[in-house]
This record gives sequence, C-alpha cells and structure tokens, in this order.
Amino acid sequence: MEKDLARLHQLLLSGKCCSQALVALGLELRGETNPQLETAAAALCMGVRSGLTCGALTGAAMLLNLFDPETAMGQMIPELSQWFEEHYGEAYGSPDCRSILEGNLANKTRCPGMVENTYRKARELLEDYGLLELE
Repeated sequence: MEKDLARLHQLLLSGKCCSQALVALGLELRGETNPQLETAAAALCMGVRSGLTCGALTGAAMLLNLFDPETAMGQMIPELSQWFEEHYGEAYGSPDCRSILEGNLANKTRCPGMVENTYRKARELLEDYGLLELE
C-alpha cells in the first residue's frame, strides 16, 4: 500500500488532478496504460470542472470499474459513495467540490489527503471483493 500511496502522490505532484491520478494508478495496478482514458478522467476533476461531486470520489469509482464493472457498479461504488459521504460529505456539508473547498481554492490543501484516503478505501474494497491481492 505504501508504494501505491507514494506513486499516487507522485502522480499528483506531476500535475495530474485527483480523478486522473486515481485512474492512472488503477491502470498501473492492472499493468496497463491508457493515455486517452487518463485524459478523459481529467474532466472529472474539480467536481466535473464545475464544483459538483468531488473528483476523488468519481476517479476512485472509475478505478473500481476498471477491475470488475458489474461488481463495481452493483456493490463497490455504492459502498465507496456511502463511505465518502460519511467522511467528507458530513464534514463539509456535501460531497461536492465547492463545499469541500468552501469556495476557496486555497483549501485545495485538503485534496491530497482526501485523494489518498479515498484510494485507501477503494483498495480495501478491491481486496475485500477478491479483485486485488492483499499486500
């Protein structure tokens, strides 16, 4: 897990946004690359570029879907969404990017930790559903 988290932070520091970094890491976990998919995932950052649902959540949902779409859509993504709502929606009033940032881009300092924690939860779900080996 620590190696994955270091890679996640490396992707973020390289300029990839939250959802883009999560999708890139998911692809790497599968031994794949897909620059077009990574580019498409960037559209989800900053709440679909409009302050809506946080890109950490939508990017992690895409990551889960890379492994098993049926299980992801039926079970893992709803579990991830509930977890995200409980942890960040309740803390900031909603899981929307604009609420999490409170309308102030200086609050983006919250994002790396949220992206990391959301990855941890996605990874836990993949392991729980037998789609990724425990580390």
